[in-house]
Amino acid sequence: MLTTGQALKQFAADYSKAVTNKTGFLPQVRHDQQWRSVCEQGQVLHDEMVQWQWQMQPLSELTFSDVETALELSLHPDIEQYYCSIYCGSLFLTFNQQQIELLQVWNQEDFARLCQNIIGHILMQRRLKQRHTVFIGCVTSSEYMISVDIETGEVIREVAGNKNTEVIASSLAQFFAQAQVLVEPEPEQQYQAPKEVQGGLIPRLKEIFNSLRGR
Repeated sequence: MLTTGQALKQFAADYSKAVTNKTGFLPQVRHDQQWRSVCEQGQVLHDEMVQWQWQMQPLSELTFSDVETALELSLHPDIEQYYCSIYCGSLFLTFNQQQIELLQVWNQEDFARLCQNIIGHILMQRRLKQRHTVFIGCVTSSEYMISVDIETGEVIREVAGNKNTEVIASSLAQFFAQAQVLVEPEPEQQYQAPKEVQGGLIPRLKEIFNSLRGR
């Protein structure tokens, strides 16, 4: 079976190819001059969208060593492979007949904010005596998050602040092996519409949570 990093790169390549074959364009995000990424391709389009293509992260540019030091624990290696292998926009897929948006790191500042969020998330889980996880995405139009257990590497479905969790794959590699690329998510919520997607993990999280709160 592929490693997590290999499986992620293969899925990102398959996603880009599927979107291009369907639309004639690479995946697109809203252009933000203050929030640039090496993923951006070509000129800004007439509707203020910009195409993107996943890119390899420079070797050892991003690590979770500061997170592990701050929390005095070790994260499962699959988590670092997931977030520290490539720069990429959101990836949409179906898994067990559910629509899922996988969040990815857009630039170095995005990663720095991710680290802060992970620290806060795990501190909350400690306080609530919950399983320690790191979020990687969400089930669209629902309150469910897709996360990875920091000890076992299992992929789980959970609601933030709720002790009930469901293991949906034994590893990220298995998760990607079962996932299907989704080019056109059903626009049940505004944040799902592919042409409305904003680049970057943290901006996407804000959009998703605001949508779920009906803002």
